[in-house]
Amino acid sequence: MVFMNKIKIIFVTFIFVTSICFASSLSVDENRISEYTLPNGLHFIIMEDHTAPVVSFVVIVNTGSSDEKEAETGISHLIEHLAFNGTEKIGATDWRKEKQLITAMDNLYGEMISITHSSNYSPSGKEEKIRQIQERFDKLKERASLLSEPNEFGKILDRNGAAGLNAYTSNDITVYWVELPSNRTELWAYLESDRLFNPVFRSFYEELDVVKEERRMRTENTPMGKLMEEFHKTAFTIHPYRNPVIGYTEDLECMTRTKVQTFYQKHYVPSNITIVIAGDVNRTNLIPLLNKYFGKIPTGKNPIRDLSVEPPLKETKRITVVMDSEPIFLAAFRIPDINHPDIYPLDICAEIIAGGRTSRLYRRLVQEEKVAVSVACWSRSAKYPSLFYIWAIPSKERTNAEVEKIILEEIENIKTEGITEKELEGAKARLSMDVLTTLKTRRGLAEQLGLYYVLTGNWRNMFMYMEHIESISAKDIQGTVEKYFGIDNMVIGTLEKKGKQGD
Repeated sequence: MVFMNKIKIIFVTFIFVTSICFASSLSVDENRISEYTLPNGLHFIIMEDHTAPVVSFVVIVNTGSSDEKEAETGISHLIEHLAFNGTEKIGATDWRKEKQLITAMDNLYGEMISITHSSNYSPSGKEEKIRQIQERFDKLKERASLLSEPNEFGKILDRNGAAGLNAYTSNDITVYWVELPSNRTELWAYLESDRLFNPVFRSFYEELDVVKEERRMRTENTPMGKLMEEFHKTAFTIHPYRNPVIGYTEDLECMTRTKVQTFYQKHYVPSNITIVIAGDVNRTNLIPLLNKYFGKIPTGKNPIRDLSVEPPLKETKRITVVMDSEPIFLAAFRIPDINHPDIYPLDICAEIIAGGRTSRLYRRLVQEEKVAVSVACWSRSAKYPSLFYIWAIPSKERTNAEVEKIILEEIENIKTEGITEKELEGAKARLSMDVLTTLKTRRGLAEQLGLYYVLTGNWRNMFMYMEHIESISAKDIQGTVEKYFGIDNMVIGTLEKKGKQGD
C-alpha cells in the first residue's frame, strides 16, 4: 500500500511537471507562437511546428447563439451549415442565372411565410394557396440545383489531402477547422478568405430542412434534449443562454436568407474573427500570404454586445418534463464566467463530486446504495456567467427524489467536513491528464490557443491553467462549495415517466 501511494504521488507530480514544462516551453518561445493582426482587425495566432509537413487551420468566430435576438434563434448554427456551400466562385457553374433563381425562390418563400401567419384566408384556402406557391418554389429549386456543384468547397480540399474538415456552434462561438499538407497553405488561404467573406448561402432551404430535422431528432424526440431545453429556460429568465443553440421551431420556420445575411454581415467581420495556424509554416513566408488573401477584406464594425444581466436566484427553481422515458435528474448552480478566479476550484469540485468512478457521488449513488446507474458533473466555463451541472439516471425502481436527497447530502458533507488531500490530488491529476490529452494533437492545441484568446483575451492563459489548479487547497474547495452550492442558487430539472410522477 505504501509502495502504491508512492507510485501515485510520483504519477501526480509527473503529470503536473510535464504539463507545466510543456506549457512553459511554448509560452516563452516566440519563434514557435506569435500573433499577427491585419489592419482590418483580423487576428492570427501562428504556431510553428516542423515535426510533420502538416498544418491545422482553426477559425474562431466570436459569435454564437448568445448573440441572437428574439425570433432569430438558431441562426448561428444554420450559418455554420451554410458556410460549406461555396461562393460566387466556388461551387458555381453559372452564378448570374443561379442568383436570379435564388432571388425568385426567396420571394416565394417569403410569400408562404406571410400566408401562413395571415388571417385573410380560410384554413382550406390557406392550404391551397401555399400548395400552389410550393409547386413553383420546388421547380425553381430544382433548376437552381443544376447550376451549382454540391460541396465543391469540401471536394477541393479532399483532392488536396485535407483531413477533419468540420465545424461546431456553441452559445459563445462558432469554430471551423481543417488540416492540410503544408504545401497547400496558399490554397487554404484562397478558399477560406473567399468562404468567410463572400458567401452566397447556397442550398439555403436544403440546409434549413437539415437543421429542422436535427432539432426534431436531438431535442424534441430525445428525453435529455427535451429536458435540457426546458431546464435552460428555467435557469435563465432573460439571458440568451436560455435559448437552444439549434433554435426554436417557430424561429426556424420563419428563417429567411435576408435574416441570415444581415446577421452574417454584422458578426462575420474581420475584427470578430481569430484564425489559428499551427504546423509546418514559416512566419516570414506566411505573413505575405495572409496579407494577399485576407488583407483587402473591409474592416466592418465590431459587434456591440449589450446583454441583459441575469438576476440572481433567491430560491430553488424547479422544472419537470413528462415523457415516455425512464427518469433523469439534473441540477445546476449559477457560477461566474470563464475569467473569474473561482472557475479553477469549480473545475476541481466537478472532479471530486462526480468526475469518474472515484468521485463521491459515483461511489455513493452507483456503487454503494445503487440508487443511480450513472452520474456526471461538469463546470461550464463560458463567456458569461453560466452553470455548474450535476446529472444522474436513477436505477430501476428508484426515483429522482432519492437521487436529489443523496446529492444534497454529499454537498452538505463537503461544506461541513471539507475534502481530503487524497481527493484533491486525484482531481488535480485527472485535470492535468485532460489538459495533456487535449494538447497532444496539433488541432487540439490550435483550438485551445484560439479559444483562450477569444474568451479570455490572451492565449497564454491556457498555459497558466494548471498553475492555477495546482494552487488550490482543500480549504479553497470547501469555501467554493459553500459560496455557490446553496439551495437559494440552485435549479433542479427532472424527467419523469408518464404515469409515474408523484409516486
